[in-house]
Amino acid sequence: MPKPQTRQDYLYIADEALREASALAKRAANAAYGQGRHNETQDHAAASAAWADVARSAAAIAQTLPETPEDTNV
Repeated sequence: MPKPQTRQDYLYIADEALREASALAKRAANAAYGQGRHNETQDHAAASAAWADVARSAAAIAQTLPETPEDTNV
């Protein structure tokens, strides 16, 4: 993966990380309510939290970067 350099690059990373966090949170919920899968709940929840941290960090970096014409779809 190339090094992110623009605001849009970091927003893309944040979006992808948020998707991963959401998917893992759903897995954690399914494991919590599923039969015999309670041991997976904590692992999925921890991974979801880590991806959420990545999403927040990337969004915070994006917020500090200036907008470019590519960011506004002009």
